Amino acid sequence: MGDAQRVWGDVVDTRPSALGAGLVDVTLDARLDAPLAANDRPLWNMWRAGGPATRNEWAPLARSDRYCWVHAANVHRNHAPDRPAAPVYHLDGRHVTDYDGFYCAIGEALNGPGGWFGGDLFWLHENIFDHAGNLNLVWHYSDVARTHLVPGYDRKAWDSAVTFDDLVRFLTEESVNLDLR
Repeated sequence: MGDAQRVWGDVVDTRPSALGAGLVDVTLDARLDAPLAANDRPLWNMWRAGGPATRNEWAPLARSDRYCWVHAANVHRNHAPDRPAAPVYHLDGRHVTDYDGFYCAIGEALNGPGGWFGGDLFWLHENIFDHAGNLNLVWHYSDVARTHLVPGYDRKAWDSAVTFDDLVRFLTEESVNLDLR
């Protein structure tokens, strides 16, 4: 199946699709890993309807919803070959007030509205590796993250908080040409 998403469940109905001849709509009785919270439904419905059309639609969300955004961006990402490398990518840091906000912002910087470029340091490393040491990133408004991503206890991750300095060190060690503005 390659990069395709897998779905497990029982087929309960099939019918010809209104989307075109030769297509079939399939209804599954499938178990979810975890049920959606009521406030997550609008976000997932937006993604199912085609995803965000403009940058920073994630910005007003609370951290738990930003985490859901990053997960939805991963699920709905385009598995086509990467776009040609841009000479410089621009990360809009105005709303990077938490760890998940960083992943929302870097995803959009590299892949446009709703883009995904990782949701943790492992996947960030994997995606940077794909750029073969040729990733030039200008982080605008980096002072916002410097102010918010500080040492402490991360109640969401149940671990030490990932700080601004941790992210900068990580990106630098990954050979990202980083310009903090």
